[in-house]
Amino acid sequence: MDADANALNIPEQWRETPVKTGSLDMEKAVRNIQLILNKNGYDAGGSDGRIGSKTREAIMAFQKDNGLKPTGNIDKDLVQNLLKKNG
Repeated sequence: MDADANALNIPEQWRETPVKTGSLDMEKAVRNIQLILNKNGYDAGGSDGRIGSKTREAIMAFQKDNGLKPTGNIDKDLVQNLLKKNG
């Protein structure tokens, strides 16, 4: 039996890489958002840098509690309010 025939070999250029917007590492930014949410009692799950269902639910709960539209999306208002809570 040929072991290579049953192996998954993904070329390096096809592998996922962290998304950067300008000089912003989005994975690191999401990780920080998750940490702040968890610190303030919103269960965002682990701080893995990925927006899963727990993180989205935590964002929506935070937005609702802070008078923001509960979209579950990361936007300027969310970040500003999180930074106030983290201060």
